Amino acid sequence: MSILILLVAALSLAYIFSELCKHINVPRVVGQIFAGIVIGIFSKDLLIPSTLETFSLLSDVGIVLLFFFTGFEVNLKEFQKHFKNTVTISAFNTAIPFLAGFLLTLWLGYGLTVAILVGICLAVSSTSISLDFLEEFGLLKSKIGNLIITTGAVDDLLELIFTTIILAFLQISIGNGTVTSLFIGMLAFIGIATLARFLIIPFALNVVQKEHSASGLFMIALILTMAMASISDYLGLGSLIGALIAGVLIRHSIMQEKTRRPWETHEISQTIHTVSFGFLVPIFFVWVGINTDITAVFSNPFLVFALSAIAIGGTVIGTALAVLVNKGNWEEGILVGWGVTAKGDVELVIATLALKNGLIAKDIYTALILMAFITTLVAPIVFRRMIMDKMVRKNLKAGLKVS
Repeated sequence: MSILILLVAALSLAYIFSELCKHINVPRVVGQIFAGIVIGIFSKDLLIPSTLETFSLLSDVGIVLLFFFTGFEVNLKEFQKHFKNTVTISAFNTAIPFLAGFLLTLWLGYGLTVAILVGICLAVSSTSISLDFLEEFGLLKSKIGNLIITTGAVDDLLELIFTTIILAFLQISIGNGTVTSLFIGMLAFIGIATLARFLIIPFALNVVQKEHSASGLFMIALILTMAMASISDYLGLGSLIGALIAGVLIRHSIMQEKTRRPWETHEISQTIHTVSFGFLVPIFFVWVGINTDITAVFSNPFLVFALSAIAIGGTVIGTALAVLVNKGNWEEGILVGWGVTAKGDVELVIATLALKNGLIAKDIYTALILMAFITTLVAPIVFRRMIMDKMVRKNLKAGLKVS
């Protein structure tokens, strides 16, 4: 099978299954991963190594753009504004699943590296899925909506820190550096990132601003992202750290520039989103599905069930406990917990990189993918149901008061 035929099949199935998922109120990423699983099952013998290698390279570019977009969405001002109110929640809902996953993996006889990777994959989350439902019910500016959004902002930053640590850890584990060289590389990268933030990025954006061109903004953002990714990779930190930091710095540079018009932020976000999530990111999720060995589930179903239970229970209970610590109520905590439970992006990248570099076996990889699949499928359904029940009870109380 040629690369063009594989691309047509991958994008077509990803689109079809994504649209089906959309109509049944399931996140699209579920459909994209399922498309890869279907291709892997029915076309396994037709996929030649050279085609898979090219497809893998495209998925790698998709990962870089996904991490740039993740960094670009981190609002440092919002994080600073709500830090005190949500840091407890973020600490609880990441620490509990991390520790539980780490200890479980060690208990099952896996090594320290695998245990750390599994813990990280269970700790990170994606709140963008829940934002759609908040908007649908008009709750974006409600107490619950604000709590989920601000918790998501802190989670994003903690996720960025976690990801940076684990990617650096991966570089050492695969023999691409030592702790000393990593430390030197981090210092060098911090210096380069500082230079980029105050000199290179503002200069580049000022030049392209005069053209008022959306394509020009996208090209500058892409060049800066690839440059930062290449530099961080050369310094032994991994390319994804550079992509993340590039997204954060470009957004921060734009928001700090008082004379810059708001449309530029929108244009960069829109073009990156279109190219990434319309082409390259779906390829990555399809690639995840292709590499998922469903038969591995039957050899160790306990692992899939246990990881999924920890990911859901650890996040929901951790969030609820943190809300109680912050003098909230249990029901509110459970609702917010389900709002930040879904997986489906960064942990898939970490798992895929670990598999490519031989740090985890296929059974662990498949269990992590199915864990993300299950949480991404279940969390929005429960979250939506709880919101609807809450609104019904509110309307009933209002009716009783009127009568």
